[in-house]
Amino acid sequence: MVFGADDNRVYLVPVVDVNWLVFAPFDPGRDFRIDPPDPDQALVDLRTLMPIMRDLTDGKYVLTPHSGTYCRAAFYEGALADLYREACAGGADVAIHLHEEIKGAGVRFGERAHVTEVMEQCRLLLERSGISPVAYRGGHYAYAPFMNALLEQAGLLVDYSCCPGLDRPDRESVWTEAPTTAAMLPLAPRAPWRGQPVSNVLEIPIGSDGLGSAYGNILHVEQSDLENLLRIWNVIVNRAEESGTPQIVHCLFHTASVQDAAWLDRYRRFLEEVSARKGQFVTSVEARGLHERFEAAE
Repeated sequence: MVFGADDNRVYLVPVVDVNWLVFAPFDPGRDFRIDPPDPDQALVDLRTLMPIMRDLTDGKYVLTPHSGTYCRAAFYEGALADLYREACAGGADVAIHLHEEIKGAGVRFGERAHVTEVMEQCRLLLERSGISPVAYRGGHYAYAPFMNALLEQAGLLVDYSCCPGLDRPDRESVWTEAPTTAAMLPLAPRAPWRGQPVSNVLEIPIGSDGLGSAYGNILHVEQSDLENLLRIWNVIVNRAEESGTPQIVHCLFHTASVQDAAWLDRYRRFLEEVSARKGQFVTSVEARGLHERFEAAE
């Protein structure tokens, strides 16, 4: 397609991970440290962040509450769930976010029966609070080959697990064949995507410069700086213009990062730049509708 001067080039889903500090199951330098979960602090952090998101993104973002080996349900019930419901009423949506790591000893993301069970637990907890999850995100970008079927069965038809180029089979995080914009997941996500039959799950990758999967290559707000985030953003805008195809990606921030004034300021300033740089904020549902529209127009 040919873009008009005022047309958006990039559609961005802000992913907000509801979490706590510290969580480092893969970091021997910190002795694989995992501090006790702190849902009360997460409540304070989210209450701080929600009005910022309302003002800067018109309330369009996806909350991904942590559920995992060291905190299964605390971020899926009570006052936090009440806040999620409030966020959804203001335009946001919710994704199930599993963290099946065992500190210093691998992951359980490849165990189909286990993942099926804990995903269903999360879905039921949210639904009991009046929240219908619409998407999924695997912790540390994990996505086992059987996940397509599980997400389809659960009605979670948007996924945010992809970091383009990442190759960590020990973590079930293999995205070496994935594109840098939204696409329907093929039946074999670790094989070349072109020509494969596709699932009914839309993959929305983290925004990437296409040069690697390190923090400096992706829109992971805390692990970068504003200059680099905007560099990556400009690469994505240019990719849209050169290909004639609008790009759909996500960026990543965490509620616990609200406690660091520099991180929160960086996030705020990055979001402020999106609309000024040919971008538009969208939800999971809106992103899927846009993808279908763009595909039909080709």
